[in-house]
Amino acid sequence: NLQGGRALPEGIRTGTRMLQPHEFQERMNTGVVIDCRPPEAFAGAHIPESYNVWLQGLPAFAGWLADESTAIFLVVDEPAHIHEAVTSLARIGLDRVEGVLGGGIEAWRDQGLALAMSGTISAQECAERMKKNEVRVLDVRDDNEREEKRIPGSLHTYVGDLEKKIPHLPKEDNLVVHCSVGHRAGLAASILKRN
Repeated sequence: NLQGGRALPEGIRTGTRMLQPHEFQERMNTGVVIDCRPPEAFAGAHIPESYNVWLQGLPAFAGWLADESTAIFLVVDEPAHIHEAVTSLARIGLDRVEGVLGGGIEAWRDQGLALAMSGTISAQECAERMKKNEVRVLDVRDDNEREEKRIPGSLHTYVGDLEKKIPHLPKEDNLVVHCSVGHRAGLAASILKRN
């Protein structure tokens, strides 16, 4: 199966096309871009306005970002991940994957297309900056996790509710988003950047 000049891995539905960066850029505004790379990779460089949902998080979180009529454009670390991403989305009724970025973020960058970054911070640096009132912390874990343990003074909105309940903060405030591992924080950071 040769689509868009590149071979797609075995088992990918024929409607999914490997898109070169400029074609991906032209088409992505007709739907949503879901970047399936780990949050650290996404933080370092990503397509502006894209969502970050790590590969194994697609079944749990992609349904918050798209519905059955949404065109989805994927960014993955490597071609071997395309099948898992498309299959995970199809299992929750999201089967309009219309393109995958050929060559990944490296190809996008090499074409000189705009990149965004969100960055990461260690827990120690965050604590030091909190003491100096240089950052606010947003906890995006669920209510049960927050009841067990929380960062004093942190704000709270569950990641699944975040797009509908963006915290009202001055845009110039520095915000650190946290969860238990970093995956939901990556998704939350992408939602906040889009808004």
